[in-house]
Amino acid sequence: MSTGITITTKRDVIKKILIWSYLFILILSFAGCGAKEKLEEKAGEALAENIMEDAGAEDVDFDGDTVTIKGEDGEEVVFGETEWPTSDLVMNVPEFKDGKVIAVMETNDSAMISLEQVAKEDFMDYLDEIKKDYTVDPFEANSEGDVTYFASNSAGIGVQIYFVDETLSIAVSKIPQ
Repeated sequence: MSTGITITTKRDVIKKILIWSYLFILILSFAGCGAKEKLEEKAGEALAENIMEDAGAEDVDFDGDTVTIKGEDGEEVVFGETEWPTSDLVMNVPEFKDGKVIAVMETNDSAMISLEQVAKEDFMDYLDEIKKDYTVDPFEANSEGDVTYFASNSAGIGVQIYFVDETLSIAVSKIPQ
């Protein structure tokens, strides 16, 4: 999907992740409302489709809680999956098996996975595993139980993980060399 953003630096990748994160949250707010009446659901879908198409999406498709957005350049973005993704990009990080996947968003060059019911001990073990392979330009912040870690590996894959209140977000992206 063409976002109009040319990625040339790590900062640009982080900006892209933040933009997609915002869109991800927006889509989840529409897709996660299974209890709404059919009319409200269709109105929400139409609004989301209009927003996405105004942002450059060629086609927006709602299928239950899954939303697929196709860009003019043929790139697809999928929101709402609840299984660990199997794309080549995500295969660069170990699967986190000790929580419940609540949302997945994937593009050709980035992915975001959100999990709930994550124990702090399991997260810390996962963080240690990530740190073994992702050692280039690491950044770590800890504050009152919240943990953020960002680094890349020698293959140019970046990972950002964020843990707070039994919730884990994992972002994986290709970093331009």
